Amino acid sequence: MLLGTELSPRTVRKYFDYVSAWIGWAQREGLVDTHHGLQQTAREPLPDVDTRKETRQQSWRRDQRQAILAHVDERAHDAIDDDGLNAYGPARDRALVYVLAYSGVRGSELMANSQDDRRDGARWRYLGDELDTLEVHGKKQEWEDRSIPPQARPALERWEIVIGPESDWPLVPTLHYPSLYDSLADAGCTETDDLTDHADVFAALREYGGRPPAMTTDGARRLLQRLTDEAGIDIDEGYLQLHGARHGVGLVLAMQQGADEAADQLGNSVAVVEESYSDILASERAEKTGEAFEEHGG
Repeated sequence: MLLGTELSPRTVRKYFDYVSAWIGWAQREGLVDTHHGLQQTAREPLPDVDTRKETRQQSWRRDQRQAILAHVDERAHDAIDDDGLNAYGPARDRALVYVLAYSGVRGSELMANSQDDRRDGARWRYLGDELDTLEVHGKKQEWEDRSIPPQARPALERWEIVIGPESDWPLVPTLHYPSLYDSLADAGCTETDDLTDHADVFAALREYGGRPPAMTTDGARRLLQRLTDEAGIDIDEGYLQLHGARHGVGLVLAMQQGADEAADQLGNSVAVVEESYSDILASERAEKTGEAFEEHGG
């Protein structure tokens, strides 16, 4: 126990469970004779835990989703009109926001994590031929298939035309010039003075067999902060967050199609979905119960 600190009942019970699990292992290994953590006297002082949700996760609401999608659409269209196939930043950002908004894919499944070498970003080769599926390294470190709904595919198709990727390039690369130049140097290209725009840099990467680094989750958060601000979206949490996109997808599916469909799309268990959206599902059940009584005649 941490002395001198105020611990919540939930935290106290979590620590107790850790200790109890360790004692259970020790008993199975023959290191102790009795599992004292299972005895009632050990449990009596444990505080009761309020199992109600302590905080509500952010979910992208319909108006917020529509606002940020409209903003990235406008940015991409303007950039393509002005720069044609040199519109790397707006085209990439639009594809990323659309995939987040409609697929429910975790940010950690799309982007790289500087603290975890196993997560170095989704690759173009992980996409299905019709851009309708994406194979991701899931939360449980297993490969899983995620569906890419039709609403997100046009943005991906346009981004693919702009970047002309190699199959092993990241789906969401960084556009940070120093990082891209480092990748070119690693590939053997040392003359970068004339590479002044992204089209030239990516052409050189292709020529030298290099691979651009993937955007990190931290980079994606900064991008969403900027896009939320540019779009003029007022939100209590400050900006539209990565997990808020995923939670918003689950919310729509849970409301419209039920927990089973939401769990299937998100790669979660039905139990997790039912817990996460219990208030929404309870509201839906209330409506259906009312309809049942109306059909029954009162």
